Amino acid sequence: MRLHGIYLTIIVVGILGAVGWGAYRYYVDSQTRIAQLTANNAKLETAQAQTQAAFDAYRTNIEQEIENFKAEIVRQKALNEDLSENLEAVQAANQKIAQLLADTDIIKNSLADPQLSESKINEQVDQFFGAIGCATGGNCLHTSPGEGNSNSAGSGNSTTN
Repeated sequence: MRLHGIYLTIIVVGILGAVGWGAYRYYVDSQTRIAQLTANNAKLETAQAQTQAAFDAYRTNIEQEIENFKAEIVRQKALNEDLSENLEAVQAANQKIAQLLADTDIIKNSLADPQLSESKINEQVDQFFGAIGCATGGNCLHTSPGEGNSNSAGSGNSTTN
């Protein structure tokens, strides 16, 4: 029976050793998995933080672009209003010029006093081109009516019979 006791002890020690080895392997495997999951969690948190930061920067950029676009729309609206006002002023000036031309008989005035008509026409042409030069940023040759020629004080409607 002694031999049975030794075999029984060897079997019990073998079973306890196998259970101990299994517990040790389970513990090591669990610790390895916990370490891997912790590392993966840290990577995911870092990736999520980077994604959130990029999204916040993108949102801020888009909001700034929207604000810039709104400001540009307001600026364009103001420019359009200025252009409309300028157009109305130019149209009114064109109406005056058209009325002046309708009221002036250039042929009759030219026949009556050709030199006076020529000087008035030249003066007006010089003023016209001077105004174009000023408007386009070139040399300003624009003179006020009546500055250059003493004969230009009239309205251009000389009606001599």
